[in-house]
Amino acid sequence: METQAVAIAVNNRASVFEALVERTFREQNTFQGFEGTIESVLRVHFSRMSAQNHVWKRETFRDLLLMFYAKKCYTVLRNPAYIEVLANISAFGNKTVRDITSWKKDSLTAEGQLSSIIRHCFAQFEVPAFMENAFGDESKVQMLWYIQLGRGDSVQQLSAFPVAFTKRMAHEFRSTIRDCSIPKAIRRAQALGYNATVNRADAIAWSTLSDSFENEAFYSTVVQFMANVTDDVTFDKLQGVLEFIASEKAASAAYSMKGRTWGALVRQSAEWHIQMAKKREAEGFSEWKLAPISNYVVDEGDCVIKIVQLTTSLALYEEGCEMSHCVADYDVDCAEGINAIFSVRRFTKGETAFETLATLEVFLRGMEIVEAKGRFNEMICETSHQIIREWALRERLALCYDFITSAQMAAMQAAVPAFPGVGNEQEIQLNNYARALEERPAYRNTNDSSGWDTKTICMIIFIAVKILIAFSRCSN
Repeated sequence: METQAVAIAVNNRASVFEALVERTFREQNTFQGFEGTIESVLRVHFSRMSAQNHVWKRETFRDLLLMFYAKKCYTVLRNPAYIEVLANISAFGNKTVRDITSWKKDSLTAEGQLSSIIRHCFAQFEVPAFMENAFGDESKVQMLWYIQLGRGDSVQQLSAFPVAFTKRMAHEFRSTIRDCSIPKAIRRAQALGYNATVNRADAIAWSTLSDSFENEAFYSTVVQFMANVTDDVTFDKLQGVLEFIASEKAASAAYSMKGRTWGALVRQSAEWHIQMAKKREAEGFSEWKLAPISNYVVDEGDCVIKIVQLTTSLALYEEGCEMSHCVADYDVDCAEGINAIFSVRRFTKGETAFETLATLEVFLRGMEIVEAKGRFNEMICETSHQIIREWALRERLALCYDFITSAQMAAMQAAVPAFPGVGNEQEIQLNNYARALEERPAYRNTNDSSGWDTKTICMIIFIAVKILIAFSRCSN
């Protein structure tokens, strides 16, 4: 009874799959995407096969699916990539050399079963095993090459073959190992035919030369040149030179390999790659118009202090590196006209170098200096602050950045230990400073890695002093 129940269950499963295949075969399938089910995979492939023209494609695909299920090749039928191989075989269902249903399962692996069915369908004569890879790809012409070789055609007779092979090249092509792709096999055989060593031929096969066979009349000369280079050629140098050659050929149709030497190509390639690196860097380079704010110059006798506007991303980057802050991140805002960045610099007379004292951020809509930072985002010195005030007055800019004079700082420090005697004057001064901090327009958070900016520190000091004042009044 148990044996009978198992047999019924197996028959039911088979009936379900057979019904699925027959149903998708007969339906007028409309194209749909893969939905994660075997049914959707079958519908995708059947929808690509006309139900009116070339009906043999649909019939061959149906027969292959049912036969693989009947022969318990379940791994093939569970994998969409393997099912695609069956669909590709079906595309040439009118060119089979044997009846599909006479195929005998002779392998326990899915890959072995697919190789076997390809040979059964199309190989009347021996075909290199690597050519079976064509049916796992999208190139129908490469699948046709397999079929042509299988019926006895030579490599030189293959339709639309991209390279003019010699007999030796054809021999090397047929001798290619199984795991090689067809484009790589073509380049490898071509290089060997030009007397390349095996290692050089392998390098050429894995290079960018296998990516395309366009302009083959020229690139055949490139393969021949590379095959006969006697110097040691590392793969990275080979790739670099090939990229350079491709660029030169694209720029000038007259470019040829005649008269070239490997040493010269290596030097030219190195120079070209340096220029390309500079070009790529320049593509990320941005420059913007000057904001309507003038620079400023102060002559202090032995030195000159200048406030200069920075108008390129490179200038911001160099400023950020010099001052160890994040001003380089402001390039987009500057380019969009939201901000302008200025650098306060001290030039010693007779020297070209300068010392950067401060970096300024001007919010253009409000014409406000919202940031003034020294090195490591520290507060600027009083000298810089005084010069910035003079410049701001001339340019009608509001000072909205954090700054405390040494006198103010001393007053606050003195107020902390002397809380019994704190007077109204200090309290008024602190209240005014706190109000100034609150009224300052919030624009950007500073990028101080310590997490404690000047505003935070001052507010803490202010609150502490207020508490001490309260205690003092209570004690009185």
